[in-house]
Amino acid sequence: MVLFLQEAHCSLKKNKTMSQKLITLSVCLIATTIAFGQQEKSTIFKDTLRKRVDSSINLEEVIVTANKLEQKQNSTGKVVTVINAAALQANAGRTIAQILNEQAGLYLPGSLSNAGTVPSIYMRGASSGRTLILIDGMPVGDPSMISNEFDLNLVPLNLIERIEILKGAQSTLYGSDAIGGVINIITKNKSIANFSGDFSTGSYGTRKLNLQHSNTIGKLNYAVGFGNESATGFSSATDITGKNNFDKDGYKNNNWFANINYAINKNWNLKASTHQTSYNADIDYGAFKDDKDEKFNNATKLTGLILKYKKEKTIFQLQYQLSTQDRQYKNDSLDKTYTIFEDNQYTGKSHFADAFYSTPIAKNIQWIMGGDFRYGSYQQTYTSISEYGPYNDNFKDTFQYQTALYSSLLINDASNKWLLELGGRMNKHNRYGSNQTFTISPSYKLNAQFRLMASASTGYKAPSLYQLSYNEALKPEQSFNTEMGIEYKTNTVFTRAVYYNRTIDNGIDYNYIDYNFFNYIRQKVNGTELELNWKANEKNNISLNYTLMNGQETNQNRVTTTDTITYNYLLKRPKNTAGIQWTYEASPKLNVSIAARYISKRYDVGGYAAEDVSLKSYTLLNAHIQYKFSKHIMMYADAQNIGNVAFQEINGYNAIGRMLMLGLKLK
Repeated sequence: MVLFLQEAHCSLKKNKTMSQKLITLSVCLIATTIAFGQQEKSTIFKDTLRKRVDSSINLEEVIVTANKLEQKQNSTGKVVTVINAAALQANAGRTIAQILNEQAGLYLPGSLSNAGTVPSIYMRGASSGRTLILIDGMPVGDPSMISNEFDLNLVPLNLIERIEILKGAQSTLYGSDAIGGVINIITKNKSIANFSGDFSTGSYGTRKLNLQHSNTIGKLNYAVGFGNESATGFSSATDITGKNNFDKDGYKNNNWFANINYAINKNWNLKASTHQTSYNADIDYGAFKDDKDEKFNNATKLTGLILKYKKEKTIFQLQYQLSTQDRQYKNDSLDKTYTIFEDNQYTGKSHFADAFYSTPIAKNIQWIMGGDFRYGSYQQTYTSISEYGPYNDNFKDTFQYQTALYSSLLINDASNKWLLELGGRMNKHNRYGSNQTFTISPSYKLNAQFRLMASASTGYKAPSLYQLSYNEALKPEQSFNTEMGIEYKTNTVFTRAVYYNRTIDNGIDYNYIDYNFFNYIRQKVNGTELELNWKANEKNNISLNYTLMNGQETNQNRVTTTDTITYNYLLKRPKNTAGIQWTYEASPKLNVSIAARYISKRYDVGGYAAEDVSLKSYTLLNAHIQYKFSKHIMMYADAQNIGNVAFQEINGYNAIGRMLMLGLKLK
């Protein structure tokens, strides 16, 4: 568990033959699919079928993350993926981390480990803490974490209406941490009056219960919900002793939320929201090391307010969010001889405020201008008792804040074929000073089916409070990102191919010579993402994705810790990932899907001053079945790792075996 809290960096040995084969296969798949797409006028594709194409790949869908404005997905040159309510429903029984782990360009080690493991988030190879998580458009993170990471265990699936994934450097609009991209988690706020419940049970003693209610009273509508999860789990650490005496590490999670919307008049709207999640998990002492009495507790409270004015294309929005975090590691250590007792507690607090105004300044030019304020603080207390006696350490409360101004122009031609997005940001930090970012993103519609996209943008990551407590002289990490891509879409086929390239300078890492954080890393990443969704006929849908990621990093030698070395791989991140899913609608009541996910080999830390170790590639087979008894009752079964494949996401830690969940939804 502790391994997840500190980022390390690394690399894979190149396998050109394998990469070339996978690229050739993927390109052939897309080319073949485009050929199928040309048959869209065939009588097998009726109008009723076209209306039922999964909206998760419908580029006419309205999104909000690309430019903070409501716009159709095909009206931006940025690479956006939407996981809508239907797609989330088709993954009932899983976690948000497991769903994100199957998307092109994303890899989340820890998502398939024991419940309560904090998953890392790697988007396009960017290190942990370099993908910005938003909840309803507002950034979340933990200022007491080493890289200000956000724990996805604190976002239960029952809270979420949809997820928008925006790839590439997005710091111009969203500020620090948006180097790899942005994941915007949009919470439920339905106005339809209903009560709903979801209960599921399955492997490893897993049980989940969710209850929700929504309604409309005049101008006010609301949604409230409660959730509870628990699992007896399995040993987090891998047992290589052969004694099989490692104990199971359990998990418990409680959460609730409330969202309220009030339509002040036809132009003004006020939204208030709050949600709280707390969980506790049994954890082990480290890689390959059991611990029978060490526990981890984590809790967060998010309270937000959004005031919005909208009249035609003129928008004003003011939003504020307060978040608090409480983490505790407690170990009574009765099974250890050196340390008898440990209690490590962290508390964090974050304030975020943002206001922006958008209006047309010409017939085909939309202007966005805004500013935001961010404040973070944390405090730490540590108590231990060992054979040398008691020890106490209190880290005094520390804080940082930053302010920013940003602006964007969205320019399109009269024929609506050309679109150019230009943006810039000026950020001022109370510790390190000022920095700037920019975005240039053009796109062009060749015809009704084909669209070209490109972008050049910069991003940054401010040093965290934890890192600044060691070194006040730290500067922000800086990145430069370019990408280009092509999309093809008909009523039955969607394909997208994107190439990206990113360089990071001044990367922050931990120096094992003087035991301090420093600006040192230079990282280079390039890759290709291929996506395909094909509605073959009324009953069958096939989706594919493939990601090639090449990474190189200049860093401190992890074996000697005294010299510099360039690694041709990135720690924990696979070079090749691929997924395929077949969905079959047997009847209006019965839906079945079968999916496979391939992860190539990757390297992980072998230990302090030890060579990196290679983790084997693996392929997992998953399946999901839904049966609707009526419009009020639905039953589902979700299976992961059907073949019971033994694999590792992180060196020294176990991952799930065959996992089966059975659930019942009432509405």
